[in-house]
Amino acid sequence: MAYIGAAPTYGVFDRQVLAGDGTTTSYNLDHMAVPTSLLVVLDGVVQEPEYSYSTNLVSGQPKITFSEAPDNGGRVSIVYLGNEVLTATSATSSTHIDEFNGNNSATTFTLTRTPAANSAHNYVVFIDNVFQRYGSSYAYTVSGATITFTSAPPSGTNNIQVIQLNGVNTLNTVANGAISKAKLDFDPEDDATALAIALG
Repeated sequence: MAYIGAAPTYGVFDRQVLAGDGTTTSYNLDHMAVPTSLLVVLDGVVQEPEYSYSTNLVSGQPKITFSEAPDNGGRVSIVYLGNEVLTATSATSSTHIDEFNGNNSATTFTLTRTPAANSAHNYVVFIDNVFQRYGSSYAYTVSGATITFTSAPPSGTNNIQVIQLNGVNTLNTVANGAISKAKLDFDPEDDATALAIALG
């Protein structure tokens, strides 16, 4: 694929191919993207965003809708120049510490924060200042917000310490049309003018 300007140094643009049937105007997309973030070519002819087609979500499914149904056997090539993030994403956050009192009989304790992941890499656990090894064949396991020890910790005040190394940090998406020129480091119109001059 040829590029205007410098070619991307990492990654590729996703591409999807559809087949027209002469009647259908709406098709499922592999990813959600605004119309201007798609390069849509119908039988070799580039389609104009927001005029020849639009995009939207229907019950969580991204769709492209054409103003006229592609011809029967028509080939639609869609290149995704940019995808929208539709769901919140988990990311590494601050550590979290729980302390419990052992009583020499209880083996299960409820954590005050549900772990982001249940794996040995996510916890550091001490009983009476002695490190405990994760796993059902070792000292403890975690399921949801419950930590279960293979044997009851001895009695003591705050003698059980559970440190979660990863948490859940919600990353919110930006609504369409929510970013103004004042928030950008460049003027899209100036860039569009420069591109038009470069292309002649």
